Amino acid sequence: MSDCCFGKENICEKCNKIFTDKWRINITYKGIDIHHNPPEFISTFLNEPWSGEFYNLCRDCHIELHREIKNILHKNSNGLKFINSEDWLLKKMTINQIKKARDEIYLFTKKWVGDNDNTTTT
Repeated sequence: MSDCCFGKENICEKCNKIFTDKWRINITYKGIDIHHNPPEFISTFLNEPWSGEFYNLCRDCHIELHREIKNILHKNSNGLKFINSEDWLLKKMTINQIKKARDEIYLFTKKWVGDNDNTTTT
């Protein structure tokens, strides 16, 4: 399939597959998600405005990345039991732990995606 008709927003920046499905509420799809790096929910926890980069990731790559993000949060929380929720992990972390995890997640995500400074920044 030629990608001449599709913009960069239809290509996963991790696996480079082209997707045509558009996101619709309450419908499972195999399309492109916009990932915030660092994740926007961390800024909410810190009560800070978000700034960072956006990545266009397919649903599968986005889910895989968030699995890794949970591992980083868990490691920085010093918890003994793995909690499979970013929200609950953050609730158990100190501000310093959250900031340290945010910085680690940011650098990890750039490397994981293979960023060559082709992201959108705000």
